[in-house]
Formats: sequence, structure tokens, C-alpha cells
Amino acid sequence: MSWLFLAMLRLTRWSQGRRGIWEAWATVICQQVQKILWNSKLHVVVVTLPQVFQIAYVIVKAANSPRPGNWILERSLDNVEYKPWQYHAVTDTECLTLYNIYPRTGPPSYAKDDEVICTSFYSKIHPLENGEIHISLINGRPSADDPSPELLEFTSARYIRLRFQRIRTLNADLMMFAHKDPREIDPIVTRRYYYSVKDISVGGMCICYGHARACPLDLVTNKSRCECEHNTCGDSCDQCCPGFHQKPWRAGTFLTKTECEACNCHGKAEECYYDENVARRNLSLNIHGKYIGGGVCINCTQNTAGINCETCIDGFFRPKGVSPNYPRPCQPCHCDPIGSLNEVCVKDEKHARRGLAPGSCHCKPGFRGVSCDRCARGYTGYPDCKPCNCSGAGSTNEDPCFGPCNCKENVEGGDCSRCKAGFFNLQEDNHKGCDECFCSGVSDRCQSSYWTYGHIQDMRGWYLTDLSGRVQVAPGQDDLDPPQQISISVEEAHRALPQGYYWRAPAPYLGNKLTAAGGQLTFTISYNFEEEEEDTERVFQIMVILEGNDLRISTAQDEVYLQPYEEHIHVLSLKEELFTIHGTNFPVSRRELMTVLANLKRVLMQITHSLGMNAIFRLGSVGLESAVPYPTDRSIAAAVEVCQCPPGYTGSSCESCWPRHRRINGTLLGGICEPCHCFGHAESCDDITGECLNCKNHTGGPYCNKCLPGFYGDPTKGTSEDCQPCACPLNIPSNNFSPTCRLDRSLGLVCDACPVGYTGPRCERCAEGYFGQPSLPGGSCQPCQCNDNLDFSVPGSCDSLSGSCLICKPGTTGRFCELCADGYFGDAVDAKNCQPCRCNVNSSFSESCHARTGQCECKPNVQGRRCDECKPETFGLQSGRGCVPCNCNSFGSKSFDCEESGQCWCQPGVSGKKCDRCAHGYFNFQEGGCTACDCSHLGNNCDPKTGQCICPPNTIGEKCSKCAPNTWGHSITTGCKACNCSTVGSLDFQCNINTGQCSCHPKFSGTKCTECNRGHWNYPHCSPCECFLPGTEDRTCDSETKKCSCIDQTGQCTCKANVEGVHCDRCRPGTFGLDAKNPLGCSNCYCFGATTQCSEAKGLIRTWVTLKPEQTILPLVDEALQHTTTKGIVFQHPEIVAHMDLVRQELRLEPFYWKLPEQFEGKKLMAYGGKLKYAIYFEAREETGFSTYNPQVIIRGGTPTHARIIVRHMAAPLIGQLTRHEIEMIEKEWKYYGDNPRISRSVTREDFLDILYDIHYILIKATYGNIMRQSR
Repeated sequence: MSWLFLAMLRLTRWSQGRRGIWEAWATVICQQVQKILWNSKLHVVVVTLPQVFQIAYVIVKAANSPRPGNWILERSLDNVEYKPWQYHAVTDTECLTLYNIYPRTGPPSYAKDDEVICTSFYSKIHPLENGEIHISLINGRPSADDPSPELLEFTSARYIRLRFQRIRTLNADLMMFAHKDPREIDPIVTRRYYYSVKDISVGGMCICYGHARACPLDLVTNKSRCECEHNTCGDSCDQCCPGFHQKPWRAGTFLTKTECEACNCHGKAEECYYDENVARRNLSLNIHGKYIGGGVCINCTQNTAGINCETCIDGFFRPKGVSPNYPRPCQPCHCDPIGSLNEVCVKDEKHARRGLAPGSCHCKPGFRGVSCDRCARGYTGYPDCKPCNCSGAGSTNEDPCFGPCNCKENVEGGDCSRCKAGFFNLQEDNHKGCDECFCSGVSDRCQSSYWTYGHIQDMRGWYLTDLSGRVQVAPGQDDLDPPQQISISVEEAHRALPQGYYWRAPAPYLGNKLTAAGGQLTFTISYNFEEEEEDTERVFQIMVILEGNDLRISTAQDEVYLQPYEEHIHVLSLKEELFTIHGTNFPVSRRELMTVLANLKRVLMQITHSLGMNAIFRLGSVGLESAVPYPTDRSIAAAVEVCQCPPGYTGSSCESCWPRHRRINGTLLGGICEPCHCFGHAESCDDITGECLNCKNHTGGPYCNKCLPGFYGDPTKGTSEDCQPCACPLNIPSNNFSPTCRLDRSLGLVCDACPVGYTGPRCERCAEGYFGQPSLPGGSCQPCQCNDNLDFSVPGSCDSLSGSCLICKPGTTGRFCELCADGYFGDAVDAKNCQPCRCNVNSSFSESCHARTGQCECKPNVQGRRCDECKPETFGLQSGRGCVPCNCNSFGSKSFDCEESGQCWCQPGVSGKKCDRCAHGYFNFQEGGCTACDCSHLGNNCDPKTGQCICPPNTIGEKCSKCAPNTWGHSITTGCKACNCSTVGSLDFQCNINTGQCSCHPKFSGTKCTECNRGHWNYPHCSPCECFLPGTEDRTCDSETKKCSCIDQTGQCTCKANVEGVHCDRCRPGTFGLDAKNPLGCSNCYCFGATTQCSEAKGLIRTWVTLKPEQTILPLVDEALQHTTTKGIVFQHPEIVAHMDLVRQELRLEPFYWKLPEQFEGKKLMAYGGKLKYAIYFEAREETGFSTYNPQVIIRGGTPTHARIIVRHMAAPLIGQLTRHEIEMIEKEWKYYGDNPRISRSVTREDFLDILYDIHYILIKATYGNIMRQSR
């Protein structure tokens, strides 16, 4: 059983005040609410409000029962579709099980503006009566202070529904387990089993979309009505008022107001509408003078029309200087019905075309005048206006209809109706009649184009600058995209550019603008003040400057008077008579104007004025007419010439070259177009240097003559397939590991930049220390995982396929080199400090030690980690048996310790290993030491027991002062030493008594004659070495005796690198030509890689290749061999002389080279080892010039797939001195062309022979010094 007790509904109305939000509480009895519905079956309460409100909160108060357990608060606008506001459940678990929403624990909180939560906070059992439920729909949400559109939509409702789903039972259902009869349940509990609601409070505000501060109740309609502001209208301020549609209506917020803006109809209309397309195209002018918004005026009055009533209807016009704001701006057209095309005249300045002022009618051919009410020049007989016998445009007759025809200067024909050859564009206002053909000076045949003028307009990228262009200031832009107007404050401009400023046009107005000839440059200027000032006219001076091709021309200053906000449209025709050379009064010729337009570098507009610092100056709608080859709504571009260009030239004025051609030195007027030398791999080349631009087909280099990195081949073949991609080893990105490659004659494709971990000619194998299969798609080389204990320099240290560690670094072992090896100790993985045990081999049982501590296993009486020291009172560490006791004599020693040798520490005068006898010069051994001998005259030699004086060893004579025979080195103390001369190698047994040197036989040497002399081996036989000098290393030979040392045991001489044999007398396999001058002894076999076996040619003699008698003149070429000439080259026996002044007329790029004739080219392998001889002589102003350090000889040769250029640098000759050069034709001293001289590589023998195999050309430098006059 459940029932509802409804006591009261309270509504709370919100509105927005000046300082925030305020509440006006009003207790509204149930009668004001249109309907409160209670459905006892569905347990639903529906509250119907008189209109849609923004609901801020709902408060539900229970009566004499607990608050509902499970229920849903819902909202609706139409009483059909309901959406949840908030879920309530008895427990948090039921939020998931009943509503599939994660519960919000504790007091309700919100993370999003439209978040719907489930809470058990208000479903608790206490209090049993008068409980309250507070549901806030705005406070606590992210945009509560300034509601978002999501929050406004979420809180909008007219119908509020409370859907009850479960009451609180006070756990009385548990009593059913103890009582079988329900009547036995305590009625005090069950009497509360119902819903009771005594009060529902709803707080909210009217929906005025932020455009009202109050919404009072209308007692007649019983609805709240917004008091709209911000030029909005409607019950909810949901639309703009009439005449205020410049911008679309938008809702406001507490913090942001969005006003409806009035349309700018110039006072000629009361209503308008918003058009998004007009706004997007920036066609509507707002009341602030900017093209922002989409207001379109309706029912324009006073004969006006247009989006802003700014123009006139057909048949009316607005005169120049009349503002659209004037009460009656439009006046009737007065078009003659006979001479005009129709009754419509030029409506205003914006519609004016080519000199037609507002009010001008559009005349038929043969008519003229503002109203087309008279005959044009060259026509007669109004109203018929028939042509005269003389052209009005081409004749100078005062009346073209009378007298013989007198043609203008550039006009011809009986009726003066056509231009002379070399001229075009017959015009009446041209005093010469026709314009001269420009055609860049390479043609005189042209005609007027049939193109029409297009329109260039872009207000992005403009700058203010000075005449030098060093200072740039960015102006402000309007908010349109793209901008239509730019502006600068006078104060800012004066601060940055105090000497005056210019407006500089961006890139769209620059470059080749020959097709703008005769077109118009138009722009608008205006100004206003940041602070109010007296509206007085200000004078402006306007000047336009054009710069291009090293010319600067400008117009005369044009004065204009303007009021604040008044716009002036300035029109300039691009005709030579309107320009002068800037800074002078010299007129500009048509040729000079066209030269500037051919490469327009800068367009500057100087607009000077006397405005104050608080003024804002504006520039807008800068347009440039430039002819285009398709129809437009503009006039025919008759002033644009279309020339008949000679071969190689293109462009309307022959200003460009054909594709794959260049204009030499970039010269425009009379410039020469010649083909680019790019082997078909580029469409253009640099006009100055001739270097190719944007090489394609994977080529590069100055002339597209090299393959790009990653490609290989011969680009000089001139096909698109010249350069093929590298395959290192596969031609797929995942398996192409080298960025560069080359074609080797013997090996084929060679990849020359394999990354770390890859090796092989095509990076097809893994390097030492890496494993993998790079030749399989997707395969690669990975480092062997050997804990960095692998020595990559050791071949086979890691399995190249599986990655298994095979040869670990010394001291490590294991599958992954993770252990210290036997004989080592430490940590192989982390510390990587495996170090040798270094156990003393004589005093330890083995070379192994403890794997972590390194302690060796010591023999008896031995101690230390390495078993490298004896215990106290022992010795003999190196004996191999451990240490033994010292056994020092107790009488003669100082302690019981001894040295490693077993020598005890003796008392003074005592000696012997055990300190057990008297030392030399002492006698009478006893406890405490020995007694000193009294034999100073005999070196203290005495009998050790008696002390009697005796001679020292090996001495003779009364005073023991001589050495005995076969001894030497007398000493009064120690005696003499034995000579010990070799019985085989010495001449006798007596040696030098001072040095001990024995007298040796000639084949022997050494102090005792126990060694073989240099050049001999196998002591004591000492046979001659017999080393072959050309094949033996020089450092082992005596340059005077020509004898070389050899190994004593074998007699092997020390051979050069490519030499072998005991006597170094034959070449190694694969080499030939044993020669003393060759540091390697023998040369490697060349044989084009076909075989490695060769021998020295026999029976050949060298002959000279020289100039033939008839070859008296050699050509000069540039270094790149692009140009050649014989101009200025003469024969003066016996020399060929080049006069450089004449040569430079043909050749441009120094240095120049003599090119040797064909007999020096081709197969020249037999020249290897020969000489290139020539003599050079030159005269110049200075000895050193820029070409001094260029190579003196350049040779190009090789096979078609392996051509190379090599160079030879020599000391430069001196001015006026004949210098002779002899250059050896071997690889030594030759360098590769193009290498950096500081790091240049020496040419290999293989490459040198490749070049000699087929010499393409030989160049000898002719240019030396600075300002050279003559070369011979």
C-alpha cells in the first residue's frame, strides 16, 4: 500500500541583476501551477510549469514517512520525451544493478555540466519524518558562474517528473522470518509504508538567453516575459530586432553579452536580414566602416540598391564625391537613346572602368560623350555617325573626315588604320599612334593580345619600410580572412620610420608583370582619429615607385583632399608617360618601363600627409590588373604585346627561355637563350653559372652529372633510367641498409656506406659481433648478446646466423660470455672486471683462483692473494716447491729473515748467503762480526783466518799492479777479469786490457767475437746472407757496403711487401716488375680483374707521343669542358700563343686549359711509368690570382661505367719565365678531382690504370696569375 500526501508546491524565480544573481522568493500556491498529476499506479508526480524555465534546483520535503528509497527526477519540454536529471537509490550497489551507473558517494558532486549521477545520500532511513532532498542542477557544476550551452540545455524544462520506484520498509520485511502470520508484525513499523511529500520547491529563472535583467509576470497571460536588451526582441529575447541583423543572433551569458548589431543601410532602409554567404565573402559594410558581418538591407529607398544601399538602381548614378550617406545620393542617368547601348550608366566610382566617370553612359561604336550624344573622333553625321575616310585613332588630321590622311609617327596605311612593322596597339590617346614592340630586344614582330585583364588583390604580407628597405614594420590588419584593409597609427609609423615611410607590396604583385602593361593599379586610402578632432579636410600626396632590373621609376605626386573616414580610390595606369626616373625629371621610355615590369622587385606607395600623432591611416583593396589568357569581366588587354619569338625564346615578350634553356648571365634586353647542359635530367639551369636546377631522375651535381646518394649509374647517358636505386642487399626499404652505392668494374654494385653491424660488397652479411639474415625480406643484423664481452675484431667470435657467442673476450667464457674464464676472477656481467688471477706459477698449485675473491692456492710457507710472498723467515718463492727456511747464521746475521735469493742480512764485515764467513777485507769470523784487514796497499786483501796480506785475483808483480795474461780491467780491490775470447771467431786469446774487446776475424763481431757480422748468418759458420738489394727493405741494409742483414738461424732477408724468397729475389704471386725504386718492390697485377697472374713485358721500348707538324694551334676550354675556342690563339714557332683578351670574348669562366689533341687520347696503358712533358710561359699583371691553386693537369678517362677525373698539382710558374715540367705517369702524387685539397685522397693504382685504359681528354692549365695577358 502506498499513497501520496501533497501539501504545497513552492516555485522560486531567478533573474539576473546588474551585480550578479539575486533571488525573488515568491510562495506560489498550487493554483498557479497549471497541473500537478499523481498517478498512484505508476507512483509518478508530474509538475507542469506555465512555460519553459531554467531550473536551478529542486527540493523535496517528506511528511510523516521516511524519504523515498529508489526514485528518479526527470525533465521534459513536451511532456512526451523525458530525460533523467538524477537517480536516487537505497544503496550504492543498487546504482549499478538498477540504473547501470557508478554511484557518487558522499554529498552529490558533478564533473560535467550535463552529468547525470546516482546517489544514495538522500535515501537513508533517518530521519523517519520531515526528511529533505536537495537537488542542485547548477551550483557545483563546472560552468555554474558563466553557464555553457550544455548547462543551459540540461537545465531547461517545462515538465518536472518524480518517478518513485521503491519505499523504505524500515527492515520490517525481516520480521517475516520470525512471524508466519503477517498480522503479528508490529503496526508501529508498517504504518509508515507509504510515500508522503509535503513540499516541492523549484528554483529557476526565465529563459532570456542572457539578454534581459528581469522577466516580470504578465498577469494577463500568466507567463513571465523578458525585458530584452542588446537590441534583441521576442518573448525570450531569442531574435534580433528589425534593422539589427549585421551579425547573427547569439545567446549571451552572465559574463559575456553578445549584442545584435545594426545594419549599415546609409539611412536608406529600416530592415535587413543576415546572410551567411555575404558574411563569408566579406561583402557587407558594418556601421564601423569594416566589412564584417552579413547584414543585407531590405527595400532600399531614394533609388539606392546594394547590400548596404550603397549603390544605385539601374538608370541612376551617384556622382563622384557624393557619399552614400547623403539624403538623395542617386541622380538619373541621361543616356542618349541613339548613341548609348542602354539606359544604364556607370553607377558609382566602384563600377567605373577605364576612365569612365560615374554617370557616363556606355556608347555604341562611333559615339562618344558622357551621354553618348555626339560622334566620336573619326566618325561624322550624328545621329548616323559613319566612319570618316581617315582613322581617328591613327591620323593627325584635325578632322579625320577632311583632307588627305596624315598618319601618326608609328602608323601607316592609306587611312592610317594600322601600325607600322615593329609597333602595335593603335590608340587614339597615343600621340605616336602605336607602341613600339619590346620583345626583350630579340624580335620586332608583335601584336596586341586578345587576353583580358585579371585582378590581383592580396592584403596579406604588406610592410611599411624606408626607401632602402632595411627597416620593416608590420601594419595592423582587419579581422577578415583574407584581410581587406591594413592600418598603421601615425605615431607608430613616425617612431619606427621618422624620415618617412612607404607601403611595400607582397609577392603576388611582384615578379614578371609584363602582362600588367597598360593595366591599372588601384587602391583606397582613408584615415580617422583615435580621439575626437575637428572634421577638416586634410591634403595627401600620393606617389608610386616601381623597381626592377636595377631601375627605379616613380610617378609624380598626386594631391588628394580627404575628410576623416572618407575613402579615396586612387587609379594609376601603367603607361610610360606617367613615370620618370626616380629622383629626376627624365621621362621613362617604353623599353625602360617594360624592363622594370619584366622582373618587378618592389612596389612602393608613398602617401605623405600632415595628420597628427593620434591618427590612424588605412590602406585597402590594392588591386593590380594583369592580363590572363581566359575571359574575365574586365577589358581587353590590348596594351599587352604578344611577340613572335625566335627559337629558344618564349613568353609574351620573349622574356623567358624555352624549357631546358638558360638566359646567359640573366640578361633581359637582347639576352641569349642557350640549351642547358643537364643531360636531359633538369628543365632549367642557372642563368649566371649554367648549373642545373632541380635535377630529376635521381641525379645531382652542378650539371646533373652524378647519381644521388642511394643510386648508381652513369647520368651522362641522358635517359631517365641512368641512375638505378641501390640494392643493399635488397631494393626494398626494410632491407636497403646503405644510403649510397657505386658501380665497381670488377665487383659490380658496391654499397659503400653499410651501417654498423653490416658488411660485404652489398651489406649482405652481418659483421663480426652481429647476427641475422639481412638478405631475407624483413631480416636485419642485431648485436650479439654477449654482455659486451665480445671482441668484434676477432673473426668468428659470434655466430653470424644464430648469434651464439663463440670467442669471448680474454678472461670471459660461457654461452653468453657471462662468466669469468679459468685463471680469471671478478664479475663478467655487471662490473665487467674479469681480471687474471696471476697466481705465482712457482708458489701456487695451479693458475686458477677463487672465481670471486681471486685467492690463489699457495704452496707451503707461501702467502698473499697471488701466492707471491714468502712467510717470515723463509725464502725461495721461485723454487717451485714453496718457501724454505732462511737458516741465517746467528753469529753473522742481523735477523732470521732473508732476501728472496736466500741471502741473509749480515753484520758489518760478514758475507756469505747465510752470513757465515768474513767479507773481503775482513778476517777472524766470530760472534759479533769480523776484524778489518790491515792491507790497504793491496786493496785490503788478506787471509780470512790469519789476516795475512795477499794479492787480489789474476794479478801479478811485486805490488800486484798488473793483470795476468788473457785477463783485463785491473782493480786493486777485485783484481782482473778473464777475456774469454771465442776460439773460432777471435784472432788470439788476449783482449784489450782496458775494454775487454777481442780481435775478431772479418766475418765475426761482438765483444767476445761470438756473433756473425752484418751480411752473414749461422754462427759459428757465418755464411754470407746474399740478400737481393731491390727486393730487400732499405732499413736492413748498409748503403755503403750494399750488404743487408738476415735472420741468424735461417738466413731469411727482410723483404719488401710484394717480394718473397730467402734472398728477396722474386715477386709474390699476383705482382710483377721487381724494382728498387718501388717501395713495395713489385706492382700488383692489373689485368682488368680478369686474372691475378702476370709478368713483366719483355722487348718493349718507350717512344714519345708529340704534336704533329700540322697541329700548330690547340683549343682553349674551361675547366668543365663546356665551352671551347680558338679565338686569339696563334702559332709563333716553336710556341702556341693565346692572347687572353680575345679568348675572354668567347670563354667566361676561368681558369682556361689547353686541350691536347686526339693522339694523346684513347688506349694509353703503355704510358704507365712514362712521363708527360710540357713547357709553360705566361705574362700577367700579378703573379698570384684566384686560379693559382687550381690543378695544372686534368685527365679524364676510364670505362663508360667507371669514368674518373684525376688532377695533378704542381708549383706555379713565375711571370715571364719558361717553366718545364716532367710528370711521372704513375699513381703517385695524383689526386681525385673535386676532393678537398686538405684531405684529398691519393689515386689508387687500379683507378690510374683504368683511366689510362681509355683517356677521354688531357687538359693543361693555361691561366696563371691575375689579369693575365698572354699564355704559351
